[in-house]
Amino acid sequence: MCDGMTIDAVQRLPQQCREVLSMWDELAVRILEILACVGMLLVLILLHEATKYLREQARRGENGVARELVMSAIAEAELVGVDAVYATNQAFADALRRSSADGKLSKEDAVRAMQIAIDYFKTHISSTSARILGGPAELADKWVRGFLEAKLAQIKADAAAAK
Repeated sequence: MCDGMTIDAVQRLPQQCREVLSMWDELAVRILEILACVGMLLVLILLHEATKYLREQARRGENGVARELVMSAIAEAELVGVDAVYATNQAFADALRRSSADGKLSKEDAVRAMQIAIDYFKTHISSTSARILGGPAELADKWVRGFLEAKLAQIKADAAAAK
């Protein structure tokens, strides 16, 4: 109805018609403002969901990598623990057994042998594995001692089963 109207034609329209056109113009502007806000809200929601998805993917990747690092550190600790037990047994314990009358280690000698094994373990495990397993402060004698005692018991059991 008002398509293609010139400014002169609009000015000649009765006041009531101009008010209706002005109202429609205002309504169109308000609708466009609302649509712009809704569109911006949708974009923000999509961005939020996309970043949430990417964070979850990154966390899964980090967890997988962390799991692999911990498993690698545990495997290295086991190898170094076995080496510590064998090295201590060969070097220190065998010499003490030969020098002892009954061929058995005294309590003090066993404590010294364990300390040698602990020192061997701490000096032969890589710094990366030590950090992953808790670092030097948490890689305390008690934990290493328990670990090495378990390895020693396992090696003794394997040797007894082999005989």
